[in-house]
Amino acid sequence: MQIHGPIAYAKAQIADCKGIEAANAFLKLLGKEDSDEIVCVACSGGSDSVFLVKYILEKFPNLKSRLVILHFNHNLRGQDSDGDEQFVKVLAMDWGVAFYSEKLVDKPANVSEDRLRRLRNEFFERALEKFNSKVLVLGHQKNDIAETLLMRMVRGSDTAGLSSPRAMTIFQEKYLKLRPLLDFTKQEMEICLKSSKIEWRADKTNFENDFFRNKIRNIILPRIQEIAGHFDVVKSLASVRQNLEEADNAIAFFAKKYLNGRNLKGKLVISDLKKLPTAPLKKIFVEFLAANGLDVRRSYVQTFLDKMHGGKATIFSVGGRNFIKFDGDSFCVTTGEEDKDEDDGWVVEDLKIGQNPLPNGKTLDIQNVKISEKFWENLKNMDRGKQCYAAVEKISKISIKKYKPLFKYLPLGHSSERKLGDILTAKIIPREDRQLLPVVFADGKVCWVPHLPVSDYFKIKTKDSGALLLTYA
Repeated sequence: MQIHGPIAYAKAQIADCKGIEAANAFLKLLGKEDSDEIVCVACSGGSDSVFLVKYILEKFPNLKSRLVILHFNHNLRGQDSDGDEQFVKVLAMDWGVAFYSEKLVDKPANVSEDRLRRLRNEFFERALEKFNSKVLVLGHQKNDIAETLLMRMVRGSDTAGLSSPRAMTIFQEKYLKLRPLLDFTKQEMEICLKSSKIEWRADKTNFENDFFRNKIRNIILPRIQEIAGHFDVVKSLASVRQNLEEADNAIAFFAKKYLNGRNLKGKLVISDLKKLPTAPLKKIFVEFLAANGLDVRRSYVQTFLDKMHGGKATIFSVGGRNFIKFDGDSFCVTTGEEDKDEDDGWVVEDLKIGQNPLPNGKTLDIQNVKISEKFWENLKNMDRGKQCYAAVEKISKISIKKYKPLFKYLPLGHSSERKLGDILTAKIIPREDRQLLPVVFADGKVCWVPHLPVSDYFKIKTKDSGALLLTYA
């Protein structure tokens, strides 16, 4: 079976909102005798993923010889993490299914949900390539839907984000993710496993409230259910997600219809699109960014809308050295505009405690402060546009340089650096304002830029006794 056939089939099913029914039909299609497609199944060892393997083997037995169970050992819980890996390996052997795992060796300095998810997805992509597979099956269920929906509501997601996780999604135009268990609750799965006398691994960190999702799962959802009374909140939120998926697909349908097959490479003429409702317009801008290999961000899409309604010719950044020129009737992709400045910028070395005058007419005031209960209150209420606190123990030398977009900055709570230009663009800081900003360096690393939190390299910890207060005015 040629994979372009199933991918085309999947796209049609996604467009028709067939959802879980289509995901199961797809697995049945892959199980046909004339198919040679390898199917990868993610399994952590928890009840959801163990049930997933059982479900596939029982419902689609013809897939057994072409299944590969994938396990990613995050290596964050010592022997427990190794125990999970061994458990899944033995489970695969008992069920006669191929097994593949990787163990994270270089653990990230800052563990976050986003970082762990990216590491896990990178493993899945390596494994899919290794086994020449285009299909990854995941064990997301109804409780995951409820948690994800609440998390994304808090973050202000659009209909595309709020309708996740979906039963079928295509990524990188060559891989397919299937989630056939979205009609099951976690409780139903565990009851089924117990009745079949099948064990699973319990991750105790799921009951700790260090991560946002865990707080939603362990605190917020139970409280909402308590308030809702006889309403089944998990079931209701699953219905909301389905409604949002249908709405998002309808918006995408009309956006595609209005585009009428036009080529979006390099240029988007909007003279005939200006009267469209906002929702399909946003989809069109997303398609334009994606067609040109540009980062698709909500802030960039909003900038498109603002510039279009403003009507004035302008140029704006969409990350890195990529820019969009707008002439009033069309958007065109261009590169490198922000780096054509012949001025190497100014530098102020060896700043001292007290007020330090800057070449842009402003000052940077540096003060030593003691960490106390009052300090933590001040930390919450400070104006990040003008102030920040930095860990004094980590700093021996402070200097300031004129802003340049390619300077690397480590965002608070992240483990990898990003370009300042990308971050400030996402914050919707106008280009002309960015050019005037000072960049505070501590021992050769970016420490702080007005409008942003302190770099993660210099964040304050509870054990610290003192800090530096930086004030830009």
